[in-house]
Amino acid sequence: MTLDPRLLRPFVVLAEELHFGRAAERLHITQPGLSQQIRRLEAQLGTPLFARTRRSVELTEAGAAALRPARAAVEAAAAASDAARAHALGERGELRLGLSPGLHYLAQALLSEFARRRPAVRVRARQDSTGALARQVAAGGLELALGCCAEPAADVTVEWLRDERAVVAVDEGHRLASRDTVTLRDLAGEVLALVDGADGPGYNRAVIDRCREAGFEARTPADPRGPMAWETAVRERHGVGLTTRSAAVSTARGVRLLELDPPVHLPAELLLPAYGAVPRPAAAAFADLAREEAASR
Repeated sequence: MTLDPRLLRPFVVLAEELHFGRAAERLHITQPGLSQQIRRLEAQLGTPLFARTRRSVELTEAGAAALRPARAAVEAAAAASDAARAHALGERGELRLGLSPGLHYLAQALLSEFARRRPAVRVRARQDSTGALARQVAAGGLELALGCCAEPAADVTVEWLRDERAVVAVDEGHRLASRDTVTLRDLAGEVLALVDGADGPGYNRAVIDRCREAGFEARTPADPRGPMAWETAVRERHGVGLTTRSAAVSTARGVRLLELDPPVHLPAELLLPAYGAVPRPAAAAFADLAREEAASR
């Protein structure tokens, strides 16, 4: 007869207690129920495991020999159950996350809090432009991403988190670098830095639209290309760029950030697979944390 592994825990507990009453209490069952389970296990093994008298319960030689492997099997079953439950709840596992450089400090705060709440989840993060991150989310290489000014796409859900206040980035040698505050209209005539059109069409469109709202057409590079197109335009070609206070560029040497008054905002967004795709538990937990953090601001 095939051994029923569910009977091993009652056997181990009774072997540890050597008392049916105490063992039944630990197992949250009745004494008759425990006796029945032990008899079933003995029948399956074809040998008595306990020597019972009215006053004592002792392991037989067979019972003593079976105890160590039975305890190991019970511990292994518990470990398997705990591991499966932890992954199902998003408390363990891996998270493949994309991060836009424009949300550097927001990402830093979220990752720190996520690590505090779920220290056993391994986060594999990739920093890239929002357009590139969106393509990776759509393809399944990333489970979700934090982006800025994402372009709508059929295979990616873009969820607004909050508006980030924009600032103007200029090289320290630029004519505006001595100022602390500018208006967007002050940038008329300046070259507005853009990112590579393949990787950030949403950002490029947002810059042009905000300039139009301020009453002028933005002067932009003819065909920005490459991963450093925006930085190059600001630092080497004396252009100006719109970014956020939480952008990675805010700590760059040789770059000054000027406040905009009246304020201009750029959206911080959560990029997820298109509707219908169910995220893994760890990814769902990070998405919930991002929404929670956004709602608290």
